[in-house]
Amino acid sequence: MNESIRGAAPFDPRRIAAGVGLTLLAAGFALAGTATASADSGDCFVDRGVTDAAALCHSGTGRYVLSTECQGFFVPPGQVVPVYGPYRGSVSTPTPVDQPMRASCLFGGALGITTGASLAPA
Repeated sequence: MNESIRGAAPFDPRRIAAGVGLTLLAAGFALAGTATASADSGDCFVDRGVTDAAALCHSGTGRYVLSTECQGFFVPPGQVVPVYGPYRGSVSTPTPVDQPMRASCLFGGALGITTGASLAPA
């Protein structure tokens, strides 16, 4: 029997990890895009990246928050083992008009891609 075949593991953890990483990266690029949000503040724009989102409102009054919807690995409340699936990403601090906002899918025990982003009055 050939030495290189006999010594190879049937499931190489490095190859599996690389495959999962490339799949997440490809899915992130496929889902990434830009969206325009219309909130009470007037002209608001949301730019959704691979792992985060940014927003800016150009006119209006008040404060707004940006939130993200994510898909990836996260640790549910009360558990210690990460699971794969949809989860709510971070929420920006209340931000006035003409100030940029940012929210992410990378925080604490979470690692995922952005599948949605939205603005709401604070």
